[in-house]
Amino acid sequence: MMQKPSRRRVLKQSMLGALLAAGASPSAQGAPPPPALTRQNLQALLTGYQTSQMLHVVAKLKIADLLQDGPRTTTDLAASAGAHEDALYRVLRTLASIGIFSELDGRRFQLNPAAEHLRSNHEGSVRVFAEILGEEWMWKPWGALLESVRTGETAFDRVYGMGTFDWFQKHPDAARLFDAGQSESTRASVVAITAAFDFSKVRRMVDVGGGDGTLLASVLRVSPATSGVLFDLPAVVDAAKPRFDPSVAARAAFVGGDFFKAVPAGADLYLMKSILHDWNDRDCQRILDTLRQAMSATARLIVAEDHVCAPNQPCLAKQRDVNMLVRTGGRNRTEQEYRDVLARGGLRTTRVIPTTSTLFLMEATPA
Repeated sequence: MMQKPSRRRVLKQSMLGALLAAGASPSAQGAPPPPALTRQNLQALLTGYQTSQMLHVVAKLKIADLLQDGPRTTTDLAASAGAHEDALYRVLRTLASIGIFSELDGRRFQLNPAAEHLRSNHEGSVRVFAEILGEEWMWKPWGALLESVRTGETAFDRVYGMGTFDWFQKHPDAARLFDAGQSESTRASVVAITAAFDFSKVRRMVDVGGGDGTLLASVLRVSPATSGVLFDLPAVVDAAKPRFDPSVAARAAFVGGDFFKAVPAGADLYLMKSILHDWNDRDCQRILDTLRQAMSATARLIVAEDHVCAPNQPCLAKQRDVNMLVRTGGRNRTEQEYRDVLARGGLRTTRVIPTTSTLFLMEATPA
């Protein structure tokens, strides 16, 4: 089996509330159960796919980018975006009615705090994520959720006749869009990771399945004494090389490979962000067995993942877990389930570090 590409961190949120909760803290996992839903609330949830599709449209047309210099008329926006004026207006006024964009007189629209996150150059941008949500290869497998629940099979495989990552290799345009979404997601979490874990004492690290190197480059910037290895599929690593800032590129090495077969040895820290949740327990053990062979007796592993919270408590990890059922055959896990997975891979969990994002960092050493 080939290592899946950097497009491993498959869509993790799908409803409007989740979309704009990118900065949500794991402290929500200690919150009381959500209040009972009214009929109107339930109806809003039932039509969530319609909101997602409207957000997809404005993200793909880059409407927020067109508004970053100030209000514009629908006529002007439609001309710039190549859209039908009245159809665009009907979508924008609906989004404005639920708090995304603000409608002014004369069919003019402007950005508001929520719509700012749909700008491509916003620090907390979800524009690419919103665009991905509306692509057929993201929503169509969800239409087969019933069969997944009846059979336990992965919906994506049933719909497309192959796994997500094999499909991406055959559809490079979709793969590039998904990779861009993963970079966007990683940029939103690197500050939380580098603030929660002290990398200053790390001599050499390997970012396993590190994609375009966004996380590794951020670690190297905050820890000038650290060198790092970006490890992913050869084509992914080759594409990442020119993106590295010269200030950190000298301390970075680029190694292509398959984490089911071998992982670079000689590091004192190995990092896997949002990897294990894409795989079932059997495949996780295969990955960890390979990783364990590369680790010295004193090396550490950091696993960055969302944790499924307690019954009746709200956390994005639960919805993201169903997405894994639909798309990859993997699963999100509780802290104890991740401890068990690590133990079966010959690793002992030494501590669990919360972050200001939804991620938890689990530190493990060879058992």
